[in-house]
Amino acid sequence: KVGTYFYLFPTYSQGKKVIWDGRDGNGITFQGYIPEQVVVGRNETEMQITLVNGSIIQIIGTDKMEHIVGTNPIGCVFSEFALQNPEAWQLIEPILLENKGWAVFCYTPRGNNHGKRLFEMAVRHPGWYAQMLSIEETERDDGSPVISEEQIESIRAQGTDEDLIQQEYFCSFTGGQQGSY
Repeated sequence: KVGTYFYLFPTYSQGKKVIWDGRDGNGITFQGYIPEQVVVGRNETEMQITLVNGSIIQIIGTDKMEHIVGTNPIGCVFSEFALQNPEAWQLIEPILLENKGWAVFCYTPRGNNHGKRLFEMAVRHPGWYAQMLSIEETERDDGSPVISEEQIESIRAQGTDEDLIQQEYFCSFTGGQQGSY
């Protein structure tokens, strides 16, 4: 569908580092996954890609809410949503409802916060799709684990906090934030 699509990060600079300048584990730029034959322009300053059908893909930081107010996306990916200001979703949702648009939320749990509440709501509501994948459910194309139990044991042996291991590798919402009291 022709329209504007946002990839939202907690900060603008994080979006630049991760998607605009970033590469996957094989060294391929994330922008490289968009076939060049469908790209008609790139705006480095706005981190915007214009496609041949007129659609725009843009990287946005939710650290400056004024950059999303009054916009008109039809699709949004909220990356690291648990670290974003939840007001970003509250401001975008009415626009997506009007446009019959969609949103995707990708994040690692960060305790009992808005990310947990959103996940629990999505599980309860049939109009939503929710999936949680820990290292126990993720694997490479050849069936091997992305992160093995041996690697986790090595991380434990190095003294990594168990709450952090549970949060980052096993998608636990119950771990406390490191450094918090």
